[in-house]
Amino acid sequence: MATIEINYHNIKQNAINLKKEAQDIIAVVKNNAYNLDLKECVKIFSEAGINYFATTKEEECKIIRETLGEEVSIFLLNPTRDFELVRKYDIEVNIANLDYLKENIDELRDLTLQLEFAGSMRRAGAKTLDEVLNIINFCKENNLNLKGFWSHFSFADEFDGFYEKEKELVLKVLEEALKIHDFEVVHLQNSASFLRDGAFEKTTHQRLGIILYGALPYDVKQYSVALPNLVIKNPITVYGEIVNIVDLKEGECIGYSNAYIAEKDKKVGVVNIGYGDGILRDRLRDNTCIINNEEKDIYATMMSHLVVEISEKEKIGDKVFLYDDIQQLHNYVKYFGPNSVQLAALNYNSLNIKKRILSKIILRILLNILV
Repeated sequence: MATIEINYHNIKQNAINLKKEAQDIIAVVKNNAYNLDLKECVKIFSEAGINYFATTKEEECKIIRETLGEEVSIFLLNPTRDFELVRKYDIEVNIANLDYLKENIDELRDLTLQLEFAGSMRRAGAKTLDEVLNIINFCKENNLNLKGFWSHFSFADEFDGFYEKEKELVLKVLEEALKIHDFEVVHLQNSASFLRDGAFEKTTHQRLGIILYGALPYDVKQYSVALPNLVIKNPITVYGEIVNIVDLKEGECIGYSNAYIAEKDKKVGVVNIGYGDGILRDRLRDNTCIINNEEKDIYATMMSHLVVEISEKEKIGDKVFLYDDIQQLHNYVKYFGPNSVQLAALNYNSLNIKKRILSKIILRILLNILV
């Protein structure tokens, strides 16, 4: 059975390493912590010293509160109308726009609010500086608890000049907003923005998602970083096994629609993993895997199988690695785009899941030995 190993110790170490570089961190744990187990991730982030969390779903806010208790802050990124839930679980609420405030003012009076500037993302939030200032003034006039200001950069992982333009706009709006309101929390930067610029001067937190989970948001070999000493560890290993070895004669084909035609007499390996296990086809097609520490071509891709290059030494039962410390998620962004696409696609109903968790007791023992 195809297997995924999740190394939570590495995820925790990423959080520790990032905290050393950041002003403070709001950990984005949306979509079940990027499909890596919400409860497990918030616990290890909390152990690493992170006490602020953000997600897009009310139910996930509830889970965080029930898992970590009253000592952490939780911000719901999406505007909500489930005021009973956010009040019960002390969830900070995002302001969709000025109309949202006016329509729901009675429900919002005893809640903690954050003001979003839509910027170039435009999913929600104030679209203009005037609307930002009007929202601030409305909150003041109605004694609403306006705690935070935030925005999201939609071009931070691209290097075509648009990020600089949206950054200039957002920082200008923030500067004007700070003239009339003292925000307790200001968070603008996602993983890509933080990696390429470091922390902005007038913010209090960095709102980090994908980088916590071991994936760099852009090609750091091609583009510069502002955090050259940052170490990010890979948390996932995904592999199948060779379940059959097929002898092909020159000109014989294998796979759907003659996916691979042997250019000479050769053996190929059939592997028990495919795109049905949530491995993106763009990761597999015309790409490579690792068998016995050697890079091998992937010849054909199917829902439950791959056909791969093998040598005489490969045998049935050998592991075929698609993601590991060498083949990391961010190595493939040129094929399938954001790393989160691959994490979200992983099919835990068909993958055998192995979790590596370093317990607090074992950690204390190891620390005592080292001391």
